[in-house]
Amino acid sequence: MLDAKSERTVAAVADQLQVLFGTELVAVALYGSAAGSDFVPGRSDINIAVVLNSLEYQHLHALKRHTPRWRKDRVATPLVLDRAFLRSAADVFPMELNDLRTHHRIVYGEDVFAILVVNDTNLRYQCEHEARGKLLRLRELYIELGDNEGNLQGLMLDSLKTFLVVMRHLSRLRDQPHATSYETVLDVFSRTFQCQFPTMNDLLQIKLGKAEWSGEVEELFRHYLGEVEKLVQVIDGLETR
Repeated sequence: MLDAKSERTVAAVADQLQVLFGTELVAVALYGSAAGSDFVPGRSDINIAVVLNSLEYQHLHALKRHTPRWRKDRVATPLVLDRAFLRSAADVFPMELNDLRTHHRIVYGEDVFAILVVNDTNLRYQCEHEARGKLLRLRELYIELGDNEGNLQGLMLDSLKTFLVVMRHLSRLRDQPHATSYETVLDVFSRTFQCQFPTMNDLLQIKLGKAEWSGEVEELFRHYLGEVEKLVQVIDGLETR
């Protein structure tokens, strides 16, 4: 949940966008951790989606003058979309658009995300693509990093979010309610598919600042990689309805 300072920042950015785009501005929305309970003031970025009637080069050019100032207040580079993209992209970006549909907060304008339609088959395919691709990359980076424990720790923490997002969407395919916190995502997925991910849970506690590193990093990575492989097996056996 945003703190008071971040709320003021969001309100100011929304006001600037209204002045910048006028009637072309359809909506301004928060998404990601900024729209839920995982937001950590001073650490988390503020993710903002900007929707226009139609997106032209001059709109991007106008935005780039403002982003350096916004970045100082932890506002990430905005996700800029238009109505045409939202109508036609759900087949190739089902995870991203489903996240926007189920987990956003409108700051200004029309709730264009609530009416998005995402096909379950497309969603399942992208989940597998994301999980398998990240697994291949994990193996590759492990070989490259050698014995650098700090880099190995960073690799695990940086990659964890991808797998948790995949889990959230897979749970949705089993009619589970959309979970906003990553702790809930992991718990719901484990119960829904009856498999445990203790190493991912340990890493999540570290990522959330609730625990410290303990044990041998190499061994932790070995278990983490095994859990990622187990996740891919779950997806591989999943049929959409």
